[in-house]
Amino acid sequence: MNRHYTGEELYLILRQDLINDRTPGGTVLQENEIATRYGVSRTPVREALQRLHQDNLIGRKGRFYTVAQPPLERIRELYEFREAIEASTIVLCCRRAGDEVLRQIHDIVEQQQQAADQRRYYDYERLDALFHVAIANGAENRLLAHQLEVSYDQIWFSRVGNLVSLQTYSVDGTIAEHRRIVDALIRRKEDVAKAEMISHLRAAIDISERSVSSRAKRPKKTPA
Repeated sequence: MNRHYTGEELYLILRQDLINDRTPGGTVLQENEIATRYGVSRTPVREALQRLHQDNLIGRKGRFYTVAQPPLERIRELYEFREAIEASTIVLCCRRAGDEVLRQIHDIVEQQQQAADQRRYYDYERLDALFHVAIANGAENRLLAHQLEVSYDQIWFSRVGNLVSLQTYSVDGTIAEHRRIVDALIRRKEDVAKAEMISHLRAAIDISERSVSSRAKRPKKTPA
């Protein structure tokens, strides 16, 4: 029996499932398969895919939609911009954030660990964004916090098929980096916190570059 999802409802479900499944960039999405998997007709599937395409979460390959695979240059630009912003917010957070704010940041990492353990990668990614935005808010500089939130909107829409879906991406490694950042914040070690944050962001670029290099070296299949 078909379920009565609207295109908007299916869009939200598909977006979450693509992240939870760590669907690699370039994966082909076929209407019939999606309709069967979610027990819906093809009409809401088309509407959902069109919405995902408008958000640049998926692209087109002939008659089919494919999971987005953002170019390395775009990823690098976003993370270099974030480095410029977050190198400042982490230092200001060390100086200005109250102990309660730092405890909240620590709790976000614990929630992120729980989401990872339960393979809830959509929530994991949401908490990842919340971790960085919470630090920016702890800096008590509204302009810096706003700029970071704008960049995170752009990063979120390029995430499907990006970091969390890459084979070289380590969820445990990322959480360990977050823990080191929190430790430096709690100890009010500005230089250490800044260095940890910069290292954390540059690691994301390194993962993306290694993934692109790996795809380039992969032998192409010859037609039968």
